[in-house]
Amino acid sequence: MSHHTTVSLLILAGVLAATPARAQDCPSPSGRHVRVAGSATVRLPPDRVSFSVGVETLHANVSEAFRANARKVEAVLAALKAKGVQAKELQTSALDISSRNPDGSPARGYRVANRVTVTRESAATVGELIEAAIAAGANEANQLSFFVADPGVAQKRGLDLAFASAQAKAETLAALARQPLGEALCVAEGVAVGNPMANFAQMSRGGADTIEPGTEAITFAVNVVFALGTPAPR
Repeated sequence: MSHHTTVSLLILAGVLAATPARAQDCPSPSGRHVRVAGSATVRLPPDRVSFSVGVETLHANVSEAFRANARKVEAVLAALKAKGVQAKELQTSALDISSRNPDGSPARGYRVANRVTVTRESAATVGELIEAAIAAGANEANQLSFFVADPGVAQKRGLDLAFASAQAKAETLAALARQPLGEALCVAEGVAVGNPMANFAQMSRGGADTIEPGTEAITFAVNVVFALGTPAPR
């Protein structure tokens, strides 16, 4: 049987939204200071993968639709477990029993739908797992995402780079003002807000190799107030 399944791959790109530190919170002895924000992005290979497959059955009798769909879900779960997925990595959800289609139009009978979500550490065989689920009866696959479980592993490097970025800005501004740059008086972590941007990948039966986890960008931000020295003579 020939059929294709479209899988959406979500890649998150961090977008900086930093709250500046207040200069009056960090007064310099001379009263002169420069306030700057710095940011840096660290890319890490994802160590988690998550995807969902949907199982849906349409039948004239609601009880038959429910039982048939339950059998399909069990078949999908069994197929995933046969591929090495553990029970703790599986979750069933979103049970929907309706006499209407998702678009609100009347269904030709009763529609029963369920969703199976897989979340696991290894992303190596994700294509094979999706194909196995489809072969077992799943008729929808989506919400495929790769992510880093603990972004904190990159925190030191990210903050180091963000501070270096802020310091470079401060040195440039101090040079333009013809004033020597002093010590950092105040350092505060900024807030980096993720702005999801979708990048869609296509995978068909027999096309598991088209799925690539790539890397995840994690953005760090700092706000720094530096003291300024005595202006250089003109």
